[in-house]
Amino acid sequence: MLTDTTIRNARVKTGDRLVLSDGGGLELQVTAKGVKSWYLRVRVKSEDGGTGLQRRIPLGAYPAVSLSAARGEAVRIRSEARTGRDPMAVAARSSLGTGKPKTVAAAAKLYSDHLEAGGRAKSYVSERSRLLTLYLLPKLGKLSLQDVDRAMLSAVVEQEAKRQLKAKQKGVQARRLASVITAMWRFLEDKGWLVRRGEADRLLVSVAAEQPRDRVLSDQELGSVAFALGLLDGKTFYDRQDNGHRPSDRGTIDAMALALLLGLRGGEVTALMIEDVVDDPETGMTVLRIASRGGKTAAARRDIPLPPLALSIVRRRQKQAKHGQLFPTPSGKSVDCLTVSGLGYAASQLADKLGHRDAEGRKWTTHDLRRTLASILGERDVVEAVQKRILGHAGADVTSRVYDRSRRQKQMLEALTTAETWILERARVAAKATDKVVALTGR
Repeated sequence: MLTDTTIRNARVKTGDRLVLSDGGGLELQVTAKGVKSWYLRVRVKSEDGGTGLQRRIPLGAYPAVSLSAARGEAVRIRSEARTGRDPMAVAARSSLGTGKPKTVAAAAKLYSDHLEAGGRAKSYVSERSRLLTLYLLPKLGKLSLQDVDRAMLSAVVEQEAKRQLKAKQKGVQARRLASVITAMWRFLEDKGWLVRRGEADRLLVSVAAEQPRDRVLSDQELGSVAFALGLLDGKTFYDRQDNGHRPSDRGTIDAMALALLLGLRGGEVTALMIEDVVDDPETGMTVLRIASRGGKTAAARRDIPLPPLALSIVRRRQKQAKHGQLFPTPSGKSVDCLTVSGLGYAASQLADKLGHRDAEGRKWTTHDLRRTLASILGERDVVEAVQKRILGHAGADVTSRVYDRSRRQKQMLEALTTAETWILERARVAAKATDKVVALTGR
């Protein structure tokens, strides 16, 4: 058995190293330079009753790891090895970051990190984390994964569903919570951290199913919206109305206009920067280089050629841009860009002022503007592949997803110009246009 005195006085007299044994496989290696390191030789029990694997496990350097600490660690590792647990596998899991989370709260953090690493939009990750933090973690966050079963997860969702039902709400939050918990548990299962698969698969919510939104602006609504956004003669609804109400910022109005003319997602249009406007020397077109900031797939990264009216709006925004952003905050006092919620509020405000509600009493949203453009393209027989390039949707077949890398810039520009012309025609009808009204079609 070694002592601290023996270890302190240990020196290499011949050769390049000295090995001192403490018994039970615990060894201290001393190099010619005086570096002293602990190692443990241990044999891992084999499941088939064989001799098992021989391992040499580093335990750290002396004196940082004392004699008593090395002995304690050796006892722990030998005990695990006798049960068949390989200490090298444990070390590998630690270095790879695949160690099983101890609590539901730790698992939720790993799930959020996984979404961020996968390139999901910041708003998407934030909303999922919010739901877990607000509803799941207060009740189950401190429990270990193996102590949580499907009944407990269902109860968390059911409590929120009952609360929303009592408040006469539609239950959207409860359905989203069920979806997030299901996705998180599938992630944990795929990692191998849960023994029972399908534990949280398709959590049910006892409220009426959410109806998919299919709101598309009618021709009359489309015309009045286009006219209100100033697409026909540059004058917006707020320029024509002096009723004492605080108008939306012109930059916000322009953001809404681009969402309609190009079919952009809210997160895509609000995040646009000056450098995203590119003059393409190959085609002679000006394109918007859309990153996947507001998109869900790699297909969201695309170049959209600008038809005349959309180009005139972009040029105006370039002249008025601040901090490199085409759509800064309405106040312009910070380096932040216009938010998606701010754009949504402005759209709701304009829909209210125009009196736009469908048979179910729903106002249109900024995403309904995108859906309306897609419908216009479909009505004009634009081929599906071009529609998907404009909207940033991935193809369903292998050819379009993996092999087709064509840009289709000319076809996209023709399609968007046709849609732009149709939108302006609807605006003229809505405004009862005269020959004095001049459309903004110049570059």
